[in-house]
Amino acid sequence: MKFIFLKILNKFIYRPLLKMQLKKVGHNFRLGYLSEILNPQYFEFGKNFYCGPFAFFGTNKNYPVIIGNYVMFGPRCIIQGGNHDTAYEGFMYNNQSIDHFKGEIKIEDGVWVGCDTTILSGTKIGEGSIIGAKSLVNKKIPPYVVAGGVPVKILKQRFETEQQLQNTLKITNSKYTLDHIIKLHSGLGYTYK
Repeated sequence: MKFIFLKILNKFIYRPLLKMQLKKVGHNFRLGYLSEILNPQYFEFGKNFYCGPFAFFGTNKNYPVIIGNYVMFGPRCIIQGGNHDTAYEGFMYNNQSIDHFKGEIKIEDGVWVGCDTTILSGTKIGEGSIIGAKSLVNKKIPPYVVAGGVPVKILKQRFETEQQLQNTLKITNSKYTLDHIIKLHSGLGYTYK
């Protein structure tokens, strides 16, 4: 009964109020119950976004978060933007001057992020990539790969054949060309059949 109430609260009160505060939000935005977005004015969401319950997404003005279309997050995921100056003399709690730390977190179209994953400042996850559960993403991940681990490593290319990749790029109306992806993946040591 408790979870039914929380789901209703999320769908009919929290989500509609949150959508008004987001910088940008596409249609079919679904954020799981007991999830929170801190500083929603620095978040952009494309259409058809889904996130499981118990997520925490937070950032500040220096690290806006841009999430593309058709992106899925499992439960208990974290996006944590922002950073601190470790050379600050004194307690870092007192340092209010963080304007020299700038970047973004970008998650392109069609990304799937497994449960319990943490995404940090400066991360870019390329179109169609899959991030395994319980990963720590702290760098750029190219399009159409499978990555995972702490810290995250590229584990393999997402498709085995060039035809599978080509079909996906066409079906999804990708901004990438087949040659571009093949060149990126060959730089990682991957080839296609």
